[in-house]
Order: sequence, then C-alpha cells, then structure tokens
Amino acid sequence: MYLILPSFFSLIHPFKEFEENNDCTSTEDETDRDIICDGNEEANNGIADDPSKHFFTVDSPSTINTSVRLNDYCGYIDPSHISSKLNQETQCGKTCTGTLNDFSSQTDTLTTEKENQPYTVYPITDAEVNATLPFLTIDDISSEEVTFYTGLPNKPTFYLLYEHIMSNIKIVEPETGGRPQKLRGVDELFMVLMRLRLGLLTQDLARRFNISVSTCSKIFNKWIDLMYEHLHFLVAWPDRETVKCNMPDSFKRRYPNCRVIIDCTEIFTETPQSLSNKGRMYSDYKSHMTWKVLIGISPNGVITHVSDLWSGSISDKQITKSSGLINKCDPGDAIMGDKGFLISDMCTPKGIYLIVPPTKKNGKLTKHEVEKTRRIANLRIHVERAMERIKNFRIIQGVMPISMSGKVSKIVFIVCALCNLLPPLIQQ
Repeated sequence: MYLILPSFFSLIHPFKEFEENNDCTSTEDETDRDIICDGNEEANNGIADDPSKHFFTVDSPSTINTSVRLNDYCGYIDPSHISSKLNQETQCGKTCTGTLNDFSSQTDTLTTEKENQPYTVYPITDAEVNATLPFLTIDDISSEEVTFYTGLPNKPTFYLLYEHIMSNIKIVEPETGGRPQKLRGVDELFMVLMRLRLGLLTQDLARRFNISVSTCSKIFNKWIDLMYEHLHFLVAWPDRETVKCNMPDSFKRRYPNCRVIIDCTEIFTETPQSLSNKGRMYSDYKSHMTWKVLIGISPNGVITHVSDLWSGSISDKQITKSSGLINKCDPGDAIMGDKGFLISDMCTPKGIYLIVPPTKKNGKLTKHEVEKTRRIANLRIHVERAMERIKNFRIIQGVMPISMSGKVSKIVFIVCALCNLLPPLIQQ
C-alpha cells in the first residue's frame, strides 16, 4: 500500500518526490551506500539558490537523508540503503570543521603568548615526568598577579623562595613502579601560597589543581613544615647597631633606644568540644573562641619576633613572658607597647625601659600626658600597618578549623616571614 499512497511531504515539497520509476545512478563499489537520484539533485540545486532553506548540506545525500530526516515516513526505504556510519560522518564532518579551526587558532595564540613570556617553564625533574598539569600554574600568571595569588611582591621572588627551600632539602626519587608525582614542585608551592593568601579550602584547590582532596591536604602539610623549617632567617632578631642604623628619624628624635614595638592579635577559631578548652579559648575582648599571638617589629617596620599561638584567654603580660621577648633585649633597650602590656616588673630588673601610654589619674590626663600619648600613637601606627599586612593573608581573616591547631603557629610564622619579603613599610 505504501507504493500507491503518495507521501504526505511529497505533496508539500515536490522536489522530494520519490517514485519507483525514477532513474537513479549508483556505482558498483558503493552498492551498500546511498542512492543518488536525479530528481533529488535538482531539488538540492533549488535549495542552494535560497540560503534560508539550508538545514545542512552534504555531498552525497542518501535515501535516509531525503526521506526519514524530513519526516517522510510514507515512502519506501530499502534497509540496505541506510548507513548510520555514513550519516554520522556527513552530519558531523562539516559541522565540526569550523570548531576545529577555531581550536587551532586558539592553540596558535596560546603558543605565541608562551613564547613571548619573560619566564620559562621551571625545569622538570625525573620525579615530575608523570606529574599532572593543573588548570592553573605559576607559569600562567603574570608577575603583577603574583601578589594577589601568593602575597609575594613579584615572580622572581617566588622562584628565589622555591630555590632556597629546595636547595636545603633532599629530593627522594620515587622507585620504579611507584605512584607518580601529582604536581611539580613549583606548582605545589604555588598551591600552598594560594591557600595562605586567598584562604581557599582544600576541596576548591583540589579541583583547581586536578588532584584529590587527600593529596591536597598532604601537600599543604608537607610544605608548611618545609617553609617553617627553612624560613626562620626571614624573621631574625637584629642586634642593637643594626636597629639604630635603620631607625627612622621620627624614632631617633623621640625614642632612640627603642628596640622593638610589640602588639598582640587574635585569630578566630572553632569552638572545641571540651568544656575546659572552651574556657581557655574564649576571649573576652573578641567575645569569640580565639588564638592569640604576640608580634614584634623593629622601628623600621620589619617583623623581628613572632611568638607561638596561645589560647585567647591569656593576658598580654603572660604571653610576653612566655614568648621570651624580654630575654632577647639588652640592658638600655626600650620596648614600646600598648597600655595593656603591664610588664614593667619584668623589664626594670633587667635595665629595660618600657614605653607605654600613660594611664589616667583622677579621671583625666595632664597636658604633658596627652602629648606623650599622641607621640606614642603616631609611632605605634607602624605596628598596626604590619598587622594589616599579616591579615591580608585570608587564611587568618576567617575562622580557622580547630583541626589545624597543630599547624596554626607555623602558619602564622610563615605569613610573617612572607610579609618581610614585601617592600619596607617606612620609606625614607
């Protein structure tokens, strides 16, 4: 019956008429391929004149293209004429051509940009041959973007830091048949600095660097230990002559014997489960669970002393005594601090002067005391700027997990060491 009833679409589109008597040509070698009909060729020529009728064009339209694809279900189709593989190729071939050309042009552009970069890719060791290429590497960012991602001033500083750490450790080559290294050494350091600077979570970093979350945590802990061990030279206690030679004029006029300016800062953390730990970690000043650290800077703005982190309930006097800062000073030195540092009983027996704002007597300050408070506040602004640099590392800004309590002291010390690689706070 399908030979008697005309096709529904053949009544609407005469050029799609398919009759049994049409003369069709086919090659002997392509008997299993599509049949090309004279009537269909004329129809294709008609479509070429009107671009609006173009759905897509193929060089050799098969019976399946001229009937089934246009919903001509009433016409007879020989199953031997249907070639799914041919139709796949003809439909995808020309559609993908433009896309592949676009990809080729983008690849050429990226290759040109790589050749014009001033820094070459860091040499790959034998242990890094099978390393996985992450979505973002240190080679993909410019020298100006290094400060945003790592907190370092520029890219040469990053490579010098990496070379210093790697030159002091022994690289163990993996045995044959072992698990391959996931990342290059420079990318591991880059990932760790990104977490310190941007405060990213391990799950986010694992996605960015194409590694598992557990591998990301292991890399982070490994590099925290390495940097803490090999960056102590960046937070050094200078001698008295060095401090005086680099002392700004504002200190020389008022307090020429000032050796260090001290201040405390607190870092939020999660609430512990133990009731005793809750009492020790709670800070009345911040009304939150915190860790507390004592920071000391020289008069020229360089961080010279970083204590371990203590529970938030510790007083300024207790943390100063426990950090060993008093023992570093020599007789005749002066320590500048806030009025909360009631450490005169520890400084006076050792011949150390304490510079703190005067306290109110009878509810008010004298004119001389007001002037002294103003002078000290103007000079202590440098330690506040140093604290601001430290807080620019966002891992310290948020609430640090209680699970990082074993690494938090090392993390804060590393952040202070990286801050000393930035340009000086006081420009003279």
